[in-house]
Amino acid sequence: MKFYSIIWFGIFLIIFSTNCNKEENPVGPDDTAAGYIYPLKVGNQWEYTRTLSAFNLRPIPLEKNQSMDTTVTTFITMKIIKKETGQNLNNTFIFQETNKVNNDKFICYSYYANLDSGLCCFAYQWSDISLPKTFFYNKILFGGRYFNNIGEIISYLTNAIPQNFIPADSLIYETPPLLSLKYPIKTGSQWTYRFPGKSCRIDKKIISFENVQVPAGNFNCYKIQWLYDKDNDNVWDDDIIFYDYICEKGLIKRSAFFENLIITGEQNPEPLALFSSKFELILTKLTL
Repeated sequence: MKFYSIIWFGIFLIIFSTNCNKEENPVGPDDTAAGYIYPLKVGNQWEYTRTLSAFNLRPIPLEKNQSMDTTVTTFITMKIIKKETGQNLNNTFIFQETNKVNNDKFICYSYYANLDSGLCCFAYQWSDISLPKTFFYNKILFGGRYFNNIGEIISYLTNAIPQNFIPADSLIYETPPLLSLKYPIKTGSQWTYRFPGKSCRIDKKIISFENVQVPAGNFNCYKIQWLYDKDNDNVWDDDIIFYDYICEKGLIKRSAFFENLIITGEQNPEPLALFSSKFELILTKLTL
């Protein structure tokens, strides 16, 4: 089975402002100042630890040979490696995401730029690698779609496109680009990240300004909620609780809780059990 990590594009990535004609964005000391844009410099790097866990398995436990450890830890390095000059992606910056799980690793790429409207995702690319399934040797049904593991679900929730439907090493363009973060950044701001049609609707909303303590330090962050309408019925879903914590130095923390995931047989789609899952991504080291 293929195991793909979330590409944290839209949140991690801090890019050049093509409309402001700046090579770098200054890192300001005051997170409360609406108007800052994320810092950009080739060589900037963010290191994270991501922990996925499954719990509240019901109504009956799976057989021993069908389950794995219920916690999986991934070490992620996100680095700005290049400013793109190609025709379709001119003045975007390439972010390289390296994921390590046990002795396996794979690399992903995404292309971002700062516009007057906000931080925009123009394209992304997944590498091809096979990794163990997380938690269960079964399919997982969530939001009307089947996934091989929790990692694919998180990727779908952040990208709104099932990664197992995308050819490896293919450059996928977003037309128009996705508005990952709306400028100016301020509490109460809400915008649509994904419109229905190509996938489900996803909005983002800045709901508060909070202090966050992580291994990389202490940061004052905007708390951004992801809102989902997976069945496009104009009602926000209540089985996903998803937050990002962002300051002028980038993504500091991400946390999410998923309810009512359904375990099905590998060949037979009949439900075997329900479970809940959560994940947390925290910044461990920052180089700007």
